[in-house]
Amino acid sequence: MSEAQHEQDSIGRRRLLRRASTVAAGVAGVGVAGVAGATPAQAAAGDPVVQGATNVVDAATTLRNTGARATLRLQNVRTYDQGPGGEVYAEPALQLVPSGTTLSNLAEAGSMGMDVEGNIWIATSQPSDGDNERHVVHTTANSNRIVPLVPQRVLDTRYASSRGLVRETGYLDASGRLLAGRSISLRLTDHLYYADAVFGTLTVVQPTLGGFAQVYPFGTTRPTDFSSINFAPNQIVSNAFVCGIGRDQETGSWATDLISIYTNRTTHVILDITAAVVGAGRVNPRSAMPVRANRIDVGGKAAWE
Repeated sequence: MSEAQHEQDSIGRRRLLRRASTVAAGVAGVGVAGVAGATPAQAAAGDPVVQGATNVVDAATTLRNTGARATLRLQNVRTYDQGPGGEVYAEPALQLVPSGTTLSNLAEAGSMGMDVEGNIWIATSQPSDGDNERHVVHTTANSNRIVPLVPQRVLDTRYASSRGLVRETGYLDASGRLLAGRSISLRLTDHLYYADAVFGTLTVVQPTLGGFAQVYPFGTTRPTDFSSINFAPNQIVSNAFVCGIGRDQETGSWATDLISIYTNRTTHVILDITAAVVGAGRVNPRSAMPVRANRIDVGGKAAWE
């Protein structure tokens, strides 16, 4: 064996011994407190990761896999307790430690991170002019969805019992019809909790004259260039609508999830809701189709402009 080959073999054996001792220390630390993990383990590129210790490296290491299976698989087999519905809770297999208010503008494409607000960010392009494309990953915590409801009748002016707690003076006639040129506003918190929009059907019953009616977000200026439904005298007609939802900031948390109805002719009005655009956990379980535990905002009062 040449001197150069002997020296190379010696270096290889020393490197192998260093790695073996590092792994052994990590294993020993599982049973003996303080043996491993007392100080960060300084690892060179290609060195093993020591479980239970803070591993510090100067640069990222790329794991390559030429097969069809996953390059990295994380598994935590421990589960604990059961929820009220029989759920089994699993321990996490991976944690992204929250840091900062957004992902770095120098992060490489494919990089992920979590900000201090709990939003997961991902970089989708390489930095070119000192910046890159970064986007928040949509989850049930930060994105909306359309939730179908069990169809609910929330207003029928033909029946006093269905109108709930209302101030009728100046808005309804003796028969309960909505007076021409007036707006009525309904609170939907028996069915929704801080929703962004609602789907439903508006019906007019036996209007005195031909005209139109509108459904629009509470607290906004009533639009003058659209109609939710058009009708002829003494007609009974329905039309579907989608409407944003407003809130009454002046009265605080009492007035949430409000919509308004306007008609330019005196008529009975019926309003049914069938779906809503909401965030996670913002549907009353008595109205929502999915079976889930959601927060309930009780009340169901009606507010009038």
